[in-house]
Amino acid sequence: MNKTFELIWETIVNPKEAFGKIREKKPVYAALIYLLVYGLVSVLAAHFMGKSTLSEPQNLGNIPQNMQPFMKGLLSSLKGITSSTSFFIMGLIAPYINVFLSVALYELIAQFVTKRANGVALFTAWSFASIPILIYKLFGLLFATAMNYTLPFWIELLFLVWGIVLYVIAIKEIYQIDTGSAIGIYFTPIIVIITLVILYLILLIPVISGIFKTIPKGLISP
Repeated sequence: MNKTFELIWETIVNPKEAFGKIREKKPVYAALIYLLVYGLVSVLAAHFMGKSTLSEPQNLGNIPQNMQPFMKGLLSSLKGITSSTSFFIMGLIAPYINVFLSVALYELIAQFVTKRANGVALFTAWSFASIPILIYKLFGLLFATAMNYTLPFWIELLFLVWGIVLYVIAIKEIYQIDTGSAIGIYFTPIIVIITLVILYLILLIPVISGIFKTIPKGLISP
């Protein structure tokens, strides 16, 4: 446990040194403990932020009158999901699955680029590189429980950028490569996925247009 909190602090103040230690010692147990903490915070944040943001609105704004019952039912269902036992269990398991799958992908890409394998160290470093998101969730949980307030998007964006920087540093230190190569490895799957999604949406445009033509006009208009 002490090692976990030590790495959390070092990752915040000196990520290069922290990931260097992880490369040398590979403390997987510390990552497993950290991911448990991350999962607990994520579940609690989702539950309380859900209660804050998914509460039935007093004014549904510009939503058509005939769509308002549907929106109220949807919000009610989402609130129920964030309070369920299955949501709690999946919230604890999800960080482990997410890190494992992410590391499997990036380890494969890194092996092509660096000709070296270091998946165990990358698993640990990748876990701790999510600290900015954990801190954001903690702030979100605090504001949601204390003031029933949701943090604005630009604050989330700042923590997201910080997280991306840590992921790049993690790749750089674990495989001991230059910053440019680390950036290339990190963004390769993101660029590929975005490209595939855009191509897929382009192919779906005729189908979507056909569906909208079949919807009665009164259904989506006031």
